[in-house]
Amino acid sequence: MNSLRVAVISTPRSGNTWVRSVLGDILKLEQLAVHNYAELKSIPDRAIVQVHWYREPGFQRFLRDYGFKTLVLARHPLDVLVSVLNFIRHEPLTARWLEGNADIPPSLVGQPPTSKEFLRYATSWGAENLLSISYQWWHDADAVKVRYEQLVQQPPQTLLQLAQMFDPAARDQGVIGRYDLPFFQNLPNRHGWQGRPGLWRELIVYVDARNIYNRHRRLFEVMNYSVRPYLLSRASALRRWNELTAEHQLLL
Repeated sequence: MNSLRVAVISTPRSGNTWVRSVLGDILKLEQLAVHNYAELKSIPDRAIVQVHWYREPGFQRFLRDYGFKTLVLARHPLDVLVSVLNFIRHEPLTARWLEGNADIPPSLVGQPPTSKEFLRYATSWGAENLLSISYQWWHDADAVKVRYEQLVQQPPQTLLQLAQMFDPAARDQGVIGRYDLPFFQNLPNRHGWQGRPGLWRELIVYVDARNIYNRHRRLFEVMNYSVRPYLLSRASALRRWNELTAEHQLLL
């Protein structure tokens, strides 16, 4: 087989593990997931690497030197933040995202999206760092780009088309169906949760969503995500959060 190296570089909770798993199997690539590209000491000729890292000269040089093709995923920032809030309840290694520069405070674990702690984090420097990964790489003219929302809407077609961008001869052969939402929900760190675009509208009240939007306005605009007015009380949002987190526990 010909050499092929793909780097999946995006903000966490944007579908990175899903895409890496599917493409890795379809394209017969060795799968590697690291927190820092400096951990990659020996890279096979055919590999797919998942890493959350800045678009900075050292990393860009590393990718060029090893002949990587870059894949970037985008997801609505508010869906990302809600998903992060759920995921940190189960995965302590989130502390290593950006080697700590995501700056997720321990006090955030267990808090709902209606809390002052969530809003404080969502408008913080750490959240800016976290959300900016996809934003930075979205500016890479050579990167393959795909939206999480499109992946969820048409998973078989979109994932196969994505694989064929790296190898026109790629075929599914049942791989995509194997990596469904229950597969990820049943991983030890409960990696899958709801997998539903727009969930943030059920969990974040409009005034908070707008404050987060205003804090990260440039990122929202460049990535073409919006926050339009909607009705949701804080009590209803909290009740919905409790329902969804309880359902997640029952699934497991």
